[in-house]
Amino acid sequence: MLINDDPKEKMKLILVGNKPPRRAGLSEQIDSFDFVMRVNRMNYLERSGYRINGLFLEANTTFKDQYAGGANKSKIRTAGKILMREQWYSRFQTWSQYLTPIQYSEIELIDESFAIRETGFKRLTSSILLLGHLLNSEWSKKYRIYITCLDIEKRAEIMNKDPTWAWHLGAGPVEQEYLLKHLRLHNLIRIDDE
Repeated sequence: MLINDDPKEKMKLILVGNKPPRRAGLSEQIDSFDFVMRVNRMNYLERSGYRINGLFLEANTTFKDQYAGGANKSKIRTAGKILMREQWYSRFQTWSQYLTPIQYSEIELIDESFAIRETGFKRLTSSILLLGHLLNSEWSKKYRIYITCLDIEKRAEIMNKDPTWAWHLGAGPVEQEYLLKHLRLHNLIRIDDE
């Protein structure tokens, strides 16, 4: 149930994944978008632009303990819009370490069912759950959605080999096809990061 309006009338939103970009000049290109949405870990901020209009925050153990909020943790408070999964929002007792009271009170909970229904897979990664929400909600009426700093063609291979993705085992091929399908259908536009 994708919402397809005329993309010429829409502003441009770019979703910046948590992969360090390799291409020079990408930072300036990302910052030129109308809305810059980031996926949480905040490790590569300078190399992928400085703007944070929105942030998908998955306040799980990996984020809070392993990454300690990321190297740019203090920048989270500059995000205008915070999106979360209900699962982590309901357990986010330490929110005041990361967010302002206004940010916390205005958190948007994503609808995970869109991507899960479309892929038939429940243990999808944050980026795919977020994209499902963006593509099937009011966001897609207002914005044309671009992506960068996300592994696509090698997603299945990377996710199957890296133990970091163990909880998502099996999601790699499904997510790779999901991304490729939406790129083919022009629901997403890719900005190369290499």
